[in-house]
Amino acid sequence: MKHAAIILLALFASAAQAQPLRDPFARPALPAPSAAPEPETPQAVPRLRAVMVAPERALANINGQILATGEWFGDYQLIKVEERGVTLVKRGVKSVLVLDEASRK
Repeated sequence: MKHAAIILLALFASAAQAQPLRDPFARPALPAPSAAPEPETPQAVPRLRAVMVAPERALANINGQILATGEWFGDYQLIKVEERGVTLVKRGVKSVLVLDEASRK
C-alpha cells in the first residue's frame, strides 16, 4: 500500500513538472486580422401584425414589437400609424406596411 502511494505521488509530480507554467499576467494573443470583413447579420423584414389608433396615441405591432410613432425597429423608424397601415423610414427611404385581410378581423 505504501509503495502504491509513493508511485502515485511520483506520477503526479512528474506530470506537474512536464507542463510549462503559464504567466497569469500575460495578455491573450490577438486574432489575426482577416482579409474580408464579416458579413452583417440579416435583419428581420418588418411585418405589420396589428395597429391601435386612439385619440391620444397610436401603436403598431411590428414582428411582435409594440412601437409608437418615432420609435425604432432595427434601422427602421416608425413615422406614421393609420388604421390600415404604417409608414416606416430607413435611411431616407419610406416604406408603407399594410395589414393583410387576416389581421383586420
